[in-house]
Parts: sequence; C-alpha cells; structure tokens
Amino acid sequence: MINKISFNVDKTIGELSPHMFGANLEHIGEAIYKNGIWAEVIENRKFCGADKFTWDTGVKNDHLDFGIVQPWRGFNPSAQHVMYAHSNSEYTVKGEEQINRFGSGKQSQQITIREKSKKNRGIKQLLNVNFVNEEHQFSIMLKGNGQKVYIQIGELNFEVESKSKWFEFKKNIRFTDSKTKKTLSISINNGEVFIANCSLMPKNTYFGFRKDITNVIKEWVPSYIRWPGGNFLSGYNWINGVGNKNYRLPFYDFAWYQWENNDVGTDEFMQWCELIGSEPMITINTGNGTPEEAAAWIEYLTGSSSTKYGKLRSKNGRHRPYELKTIFIGNEMFGGWQIGHTDAKTYALKYDIFVKAIKKVNQNLRFIAVGACADHFGHWNEIVLNNIKERIDELSVHYYSIRTEKDKTHPHYTSRYIPTVAASTEVELMLDRTIEEVKKNTKKHISIAFDEWNTYVEAEHPNFIENYNIADALYAGSLLNACINRGDMITNTGIYHLINVMGNYRIDGKKIWKTPTTLVLELFTRYHRGKILKTSVNSPTFSSPGMGKQPEYEKNNLINASATYNQNQACLTIVNKSEIESLTISIPIHKKIIETYLVDGDSPTDMNDTKNLEKVYIKKNKLEYGADFIKIPPHSLSLILLEV
Repeated sequence: MINKISFNVDKTIGELSPHMFGANLEHIGEAIYKNGIWAEVIENRKFCGADKFTWDTGVKNDHLDFGIVQPWRGFNPSAQHVMYAHSNSEYTVKGEEQINRFGSGKQSQQITIREKSKKNRGIKQLLNVNFVNEEHQFSIMLKGNGQKVYIQIGELNFEVESKSKWFEFKKNIRFTDSKTKKTLSISINNGEVFIANCSLMPKNTYFGFRKDITNVIKEWVPSYIRWPGGNFLSGYNWINGVGNKNYRLPFYDFAWYQWENNDVGTDEFMQWCELIGSEPMITINTGNGTPEEAAAWIEYLTGSSSTKYGKLRSKNGRHRPYELKTIFIGNEMFGGWQIGHTDAKTYALKYDIFVKAIKKVNQNLRFIAVGACADHFGHWNEIVLNNIKERIDELSVHYYSIRTEKDKTHPHYTSRYIPTVAASTEVELMLDRTIEEVKKNTKKHISIAFDEWNTYVEAEHPNFIENYNIADALYAGSLLNACINRGDMITNTGIYHLINVMGNYRIDGKKIWKTPTTLVLELFTRYHRGKILKTSVNSPTFSSPGMGKQPEYEKNNLINASATYNQNQACLTIVNKSEIESLTISIPIHKKIIETYLVDGDSPTDMNDTKNLEKVYIKKNKLEYGADFIKIPPHSLSLILLEV
C-alpha cells in the first residue's frame, strides 16, 4: 500500500482553537511543594498534622519523637531530658486571636527541657537545598523564657536569645558546601521554647516560584493552565488561600490524602500564569463548595476594587482585576472518588445554581460543564445535556490510556511500545462516540474540552511518577492530530500533568528535564495555528494487543497526521508508529519545504532522565524529502512547514 497524506488549503473545517494545547496544575504529590515548582525548602513549616507516635515501627527510640509532626524528628532526644509537644494554642501574632485547633496555621512546636542538659536538644529535618552559592532568607517565629536558641542550617550556626513574647528572627544565608546534605536543627539546653512559622526561601525566585523550572516552561507556553484541580478542587475553599502566606490555614486534603501547605493560592497562581504567558482557567468547587463561595471567588478575581471581594484582592496587593475568560464548573462529579460526587441530574441542578450565582458578578465568562466519555458512567452526558444544554459552552471529557492498574506481570508491561502507540485508536473512537452523543442530544453547538489526557502505566500514590519515552510522545502526537482533525468540535486539550506528577517536566533537585511528550507539545504549540485543513491519510495498518483496560485492536494506521494553514504556510505533523521501518509518504508539496523538525530517538524506549537530560530532543532539518514525497524515520514525529 502507498503511504499518502492529502490536504487542500481550500478545504478547511474551521479555525484552530487557542486552547488546543493546555496543561493541568494540581496540588498533588511533588507538583508544587517538595521538589516541585514552589521554592520553599523547609517541609511542614507551619507544623501541621498529627503527632508522631510510632512505637510499632521497630526503629530504636522512635517513640521519643512523640509530640513532633512529620517530617520533623527529635534532635538528641532523651526521655530523661526532653519533652516535645505539638502546641495548638500558643502561637499568636500581631494581636490575632488564638485558634485552638490543629491545622490552624497558628500552631507551634513546643520543646521543654526537664532539667538542664549538657547537650542541645530539639528538632531537626533534612533540607532539599537546590541552590548552593545563592542567597536564601531564613525566618522563624520564636517565644521562650530568655534562654538561647541554637539554630544550625547546613554548615551555618546561629544563637538567638529568646523573648517572652513572640518575635521573628530573620537571617540572610548562603550555602557554600555543595557535597554535604543539609540539615536544619533548632535546639535549647534549658527551659521551654515555642517554635512557629519558619521558612527557608531562595531570594532569587518569581515571588516564591522557582525561576529555573518557570523559565523552562516558558519555552513551551501552554495555551492555558487549569487550576487548582482535579480531585483536589472538590475539597478546596479559595478564601483560605489568599492573604499573608504565613497566616493561611494548612489543611488535610482528603482527595490525595496529604497535608496542603497552602502557600500557593489564587494570587500566586494567577500572577504566575501572567508571567508565563498562559491563560488561566479556574475550576469551581462543586464538591463541598457553595454557589456563594464560587461567586465570591469570581468577584475576587474579576471584580473592581469597589466590590466586597475586589476590595479584599486590592488589600492583598493586586489592585486591577485578573483576566479570566473560562471556568470549569466542577470536576469528575460522576466518580465515587470525587468529594461530593453525585448523579447526573443532581449535578445539572447544581450547575444551574452555580452558574446563576456567578453570572450575578460576571456575565462574560465561558462555562465548561462536567461531561464523561461516551459509554462511560451510564447516560451522564444525555441527562446533563437535556437539562442544562442552553447554559453550557463546552463539555469536559477526561481520558487516560493503557491504565495497567500496576500489573507488572503483563507481557507488554516492560516493552509496551505497540500498545502505547496504538492507544490513540482507542482515543479516536472515544472522541467520535462522544461527539455523536453531544450532537444527538442538542442542536446548540457545544464543543468538547478534552482537558485531561495522558498515558497511565506506572504511576502510584502519592507521587504518581511516570517515565515517559518515545512511545508516549508518539501517542501524544497522534492524540493531538486526532483532536485537530476534529477541531470543529474539540476546542480544548489539556495534558495531565505539568510537573512531576505524570508530568511534562521532571525535577530532581536542581536537574530539570523535558519528557519526549513535552517536545511534541512544544512543536504543536509553536507552529500549528490558523485554519484546520481537512486531511486524509492512506497507510498500512497493524494489530495491537490489549493491555490494562485497553482492548485489542486489529487495525491501527501506521501513519497519523494533521495539517493547519496560516499566512501562505501549511504546518503538517506526521507520526510514524512503525517500530523499525522508515516510511516514504506522498504529500502535496506545491512549492517547497521551509523547515522540518523531528522528535525521535535511537530506540523507541529512549527517554530523558536525571542521567541524560537531553537524550531525546527536537532535531531541525533532519528529514529526507523530494519533489512530492517525504521519508519519515521509524518511531518518530515529524513537523513540516510548507510554502503553499
């Protein structure tokens, strides 16, 4: 069979949506805190969570850490000399009332020396210091009875005289030793001391966000970034995430079973999107949230400073409103894993109430409703559309391919190239069924927001790390091609996730690398724009085995392609799924090829990692071509710019 790709600049299916290449940022695992995009070095700096009491761990003297919260440990603990208490009633700042409950953000760690000790005793933790030879600011709240408090940070030592009232100790420090692991210890040798909000933050940041990873993301610039979730969203109250970070309430996240530091909130996220150049998209909490809470959030974001919550935003340092165009009303409300999950009819009622409340403060927003993949979750889409279709602009769809459920005994688990590249067939079938379902149930044009997608094989709670390789990049390219070819109905795609957690970008200390999937997204975002060309592909097929929840398919096209046209230039992306064979493809070259770009590797299992950050990269002008053909290497994605 001849491999052939056909398109004509006079045959289009519409304009490419500006939201076609987006991403998600959710509070989960190491996406934001602890090796994520937020630069704070000290873990659990507000002392939230339950006391450790771990007699049954088998660790000698571990019970001596009773009264300390994770990941803090005892420093020279001794039952004879020291007692720890997780105090929830002692930390009061600037005359604010005490809040006597755990997770208040006003907790403290109490250290009591029963009798004068020859050793300094206190608390400690290992620090993840990424920026040696750069200035950091250390700060800590202290209260004691006049004794000396000894602070050791890495190779640096400080003595601070405590006071009977709360005070803040600050110190600019610079680490010079890059080889030794850094430890923070805070200790005394007599009396009693209380320790509260502490911080160790590099001074060279974007208002708390790491500059290095932020600058790398700016090389892509996602079409939009969706925040704060995801499942996390359905237990999130935005009002707790604004104002002074030191006084924000930490809280337990029941979606992902982890403590939320609450240092990154609405203002931080919105300003970070402005910095990157990505459009922010907010997801509204319809889990345990209320319409009033949602309307207040939108007023905080978009209202003038004369409104109640616009005034609060102004008080918090942002005088002009944020630019917000699109919001999601809930997340995966059909699922039993979702806080506040419900049936379709109840969700439709909720959607209506939330939208009406929000429109009272902002009439200009675009609303995305929770949808489901066709054939999933019963008649969800049908019920939702039949009840609220006139008030829906887009219907959200989430889909993850492969999903082995961690079945490492599966014959294709370690060498999963074929099932992965074939998974785009499953996506195309799902999208076509969903489009048909939407059109069947409404005459109004409601587009589809495919705002969560990825492959899912190895990821495990709590960090959900996936090691994406060439096969995953080809899956991503094929999926995006499929969405562009259905761009009259699909106007939004968002990869899950941006950083670390099933992420496009991986961070290990100071090392940052792009996955092969990131490179594909960079190319699509950089060059695809304008009109979508109706594109047809004629290629051989191959069969693929089932894997995980992915069924077996007998016919998968070896070639996958899409094309757009803008200002006398066509952009054509081609995926060659063949593991070993280069394919010669006939294409309509009217004048000349301007440039070609290639994402591939020596092996279909090649990936970037901490040992080789750029094993897979974008290669320019590496394709062989003639007057009416182009030769595509095996296991690769090619982007071709044509003068037409």
